[in-house]
Amino acid sequence: MLIGWSPSWAQSKGYIVQGDTAYTDGYIQFDWRKPFQVEFQRAKKSPVETYAANKLTEFGYIDSTRYAAREVVYFGEKRMVFLRELAGGALNLYEVHGEGGKQFYLNNSHLTQLTKENLQTNLQQYAATSPSWQRQLPRVRLSEHSLRYFARNINQGRKPRMSMLSFGAVASFNRSTMQLKADAYPENGFGEYSMTSENAEAGLFVEAPVWQVNNLSLMSQLSYGKMEYVSTHISSPLDQHIKLTLDFLKLSVAPRYYLNANKVSFYVEAGPELFYVKEQSSRLVEAKHKNSTTSIHEHEDVFPLQKASFSMMAGAGLQYFYLPKHYINLGLGTGQVIGKGYAINNFSTSIRINL
Repeated sequence: MLIGWSPSWAQSKGYIVQGDTAYTDGYIQFDWRKPFQVEFQRAKKSPVETYAANKLTEFGYIDSTRYAAREVVYFGEKRMVFLRELAGGALNLYEVHGEGGKQFYLNNSHLTQLTKENLQTNLQQYAATSPSWQRQLPRVRLSEHSLRYFARNINQGRKPRMSMLSFGAVASFNRSTMQLKADAYPENGFGEYSMTSENAEAGLFVEAPVWQVNNLSLMSQLSYGKMEYVSTHISSPLDQHIKLTLDFLKLSVAPRYYLNANKVSFYVEAGPELFYVKEQSSRLVEAKHKNSTTSIHEHEDVFPLQKASFSMMAGAGLQYFYLPKHYINLGLGTGQVIGKGYAINNFSTSIRINL
């Protein structure tokens, strides 16, 4: 043990344990890049005591974060280090940081380092009694969030969907209805009316787990598509034919909640969406009838849409894992874009495949 001085602002309330029962409250300073030692003060103005890992049984903080002293092979060298406890119970999980990254350890009858090669083998015993966990076990990855999620639910006896970070491609087939107000454009001679477009869009998505909540993830999606609206109106004094085309981008970020953890999982989602008009054109051709004569008039760009509009989207669907880590997703969704003089109601059928 070494004694020195350290600024009190760097300390956090905690404790140390020497032997089996020597528990002492105080202030802790721990550098995760140096897991071989910890600095301790009995009071804020007390001298700093530096303890090597072989001099303590454990230390911890008042937020229940706990570090246990163990001898491990630390990046190729056998040393006593402080291991952070990630989960405790039927499955005891630890990690240690260092300049070379993170190492994870499983403590059952003995301390075992987890690697990409032995991860599935060592976790198999905890999934053996649950067909759901056996099927989902390949999705557990050698990362802190994934391991903690698995260990937390094993220790609590729960069987949620095993979350994982994924990305892939999406294609949507849409039926979009544009409702125009009477004052949508000055040349409008037929009041309020609607136009319908059958269109498609394609893009990419990323699904990121919300690790703190079972079955919850965040779906981000960027897609590109084209719409074309055509409408013809006829009356005794006036005929009008309007054609509107636009290229658009959609960006959505929506929380998604899975209702079950089966091979086929059902989900619901809702969130904000940005609708951005990349390019647009509109053309109006009108025929005015008066005293047995007809005059033809053409107008270009009569109906400019807003460049950017925010809306809300909502949807539901199912996700099918055809391989342990690969799925196909079929969803139904709806959304509404509101602009000056118009609104676009969209109903979509989408297919997503992760890569």
